Amino acid sequence: MAERLYTYNVRLSAALYGPLHMLEVTMRNRINVQLAQAFGPAWLNDPKVLATPYQASCVRQAEQTLRQGNKPVTASRIVAELNFGFWCSLFGRQSHHLWQVLRPIFLAKGIQRSPIAHELRETRVLRNRVAHYEPILGMALGQRYASITTLTGWLSPSAAAWIAGYSDWPRVYPGVPILIPDSTARTFQVAPAVISFLP
Repeated sequence: MAERLYTYNVRLSAALYGPLHMLEVTMRNRINVQLAQAFGPAWLNDPKVLATPYQASCVRQAEQTLRQGNKPVTASRIVAELNFGFWCSLFGRQSHHLWQVLRPIFLAKGIQRSPIAHELRETRVLRNRVAHYEPILGMALGQRYASITTLTGWLSPSAAAWIAGYSDWPRVYPGVPILIPDSTARTFQVAPAVISFLP
C-alpha cells in the first residue's frame, strides 16, 4: 500500500502541475501589465510599489540569476524569473496600498484583498510541496483545486478554459479526502472511495 500511495502522490502532483502553471503565469502577466500602467515600466525598482524587503530582495535575486546566466536584465525577463511567492506577496497586508490598483485584474465583483491573499497563501503551500516532491495526500486537495480554477477564471476565462480542457485532475482525483483520521489508532486510513483510484 505504501508504494501505491507514493505513486498516487506523484500522479496527483503531476495533474496539478498544469493548473498551477496556468494560474502563476496568468497572474504574473496580469499584475505586470496593471502595475506598469499605473506606475510605469520601472515599477519593479520603485520603492513606493515594492514596500517590503522581501519583495526588493526577490527582484535583486532575479536580476542576479539573469546576470549569472549571461542573459539581458530586462523587465520582461525579471518578471518571468520572479517566484510565485513574490507575486503572492503583492496581495499581503504590507502591500495593501496596491489593492485598488490590482483589484481590476480580477473579473469578479465584491472580492476583497484578504480572502485573495489567504487563497494564494494556501495555493503557494501546495505549489511548493508539488515542486519539491513532497507528500500532498493529507491536504484538502479538492478545495485547493477549486481555488486554483476559480482564481484563474477570475484572472482569465481563456486560461480557465485551458485548464478545463486539458487538466487530468478529474480523472485522477476521486472528489473526496484521500486520508481520513482513524481516532482509535490515532493514524490515518485511505478513504474507501479512493482505493479504485490508486495505481
